[in-house]
Amino acid sequence: MEEKSTLYWLLLVMIFGVGSNRLHNALRSSETARELYYTLHDPDCSLLTDKERQRLGKATPAKAEQLMEHCEKNGIGIMTWEDDIYPDLLRRIYNPPCVLFYRGDISLLHEQVTLTVVGARKASDYSLKTANFLCSDLAKHGVVIASGCALGIDAASHWAAVNAGKPTIGVMGCGVDYDYPKENRALKERIVQNGLLLSEYFPGTSPLPAHFPSRNRILAGIGEAVLVVEAGAKSGSLITANLACEQGKPVFCVPPADIFDKRYAGAVSFLRDGAYPVFDMLDILYGLYMKYPHKLALFDEGDVSRTQDSLVFHTEEEPKKEKPKKQKQPVKLRTTPVKDRPPMPEEKPYEMPAEATPEQRRILELLQKGSQNVNALCVMLGLEFDTASMLLMEMDLNGWIVNTDRDNYALAEN
Repeated sequence: MEEKSTLYWLLLVMIFGVGSNRLHNALRSSETARELYYTLHDPDCSLLTDKERQRLGKATPAKAEQLMEHCEKNGIGIMTWEDDIYPDLLRRIYNPPCVLFYRGDISLLHEQVTLTVVGARKASDYSLKTANFLCSDLAKHGVVIASGCALGIDAASHWAAVNAGKPTIGVMGCGVDYDYPKENRALKERIVQNGLLLSEYFPGTSPLPAHFPSRNRILAGIGEAVLVVEAGAKSGSLITANLACEQGKPVFCVPPADIFDKRYAGAVSFLRDGAYPVFDMLDILYGLYMKYPHKLALFDEGDVSRTQDSLVFHTEEEPKKEKPKKQKQPVKLRTTPVKDRPPMPEEKPYEMPAEATPEQRRILELLQKGSQNVNALCVMLGLEFDTASMLLMEMDLNGWIVNTDRDNYALAEN
């Protein structure tokens, strides 16, 4: 039954064309793909244009069966609009693809949190280094990196995840079996081993310029957010970012290293309009973690640089050079008899404010061990960011705590 359903979906895409929104409009008149297919053969049917009617005569069940056999033989999966494995995020976009072809692990579209990364094909060294740094760290913390399998930023993002031993998703503007670009041949094979290649174009379809803007709606659709690493004023990457905005998803942008560099003009435009600037992978990770704490980790194993005191700001520390030790001259100590020494002041025990709420008491107990920033408090106490901020603001106004530096809080002196 499922195979027959797939056959009719393939026939409908052959008739209306890949990426055409007219297929979804036509589906409103029928309950199933099979019913619509036979409705289109009615001489009185007005749902087709002249060009689509010409395709109707060529779209035969035999051709669809031949395509299905080819996919099965070459390890290519087929997913249709009505399949249970079709991702919910993609269903919600404008004109979602009715048929998708894939190689690899299709469950990645359901079980993981995905970030779509876009950028220039001829990217600067700064952007390539930034993409590698951000995507490698994000992948280690449970984020699945999705990109377009192109050269430049796309390839750097995919390789960062692959080299970290983590899955990544490539959405292509050609068939999933088409060797394009040839420079990424080894990359795509690595992706298939542990990740996913995805396309709405039939196997064997060559890349055309018109395919990529259409492909970008899928890239924006499968991600929880979009990261723009480098984009000029007319970059195709901005299409993906705009689509994400239309879908109500956050857009992150890497600020330019040089404000006069026109290669970042598109990203700067988004930053001016309210996109989130990215200076560290935590700028992205924390926003995703608050929505999916059960799927992501703020700390990965062996990551000693990101302690609870550096959840927001992080810099790589250079190894400290040991200074040569100076020979100390012997010093003659002068002691004071015990009876003549002033008494040591007694440390006063902390007095918990009587009017503090249970949540505020937990925060105060934690701050007795030393200062903490708001993000660390959220993690250790299991509080939402907005809740923690309101509690800390009230405690600050009451004079119980003080805001020291970079959203760090400490107990006020009694």
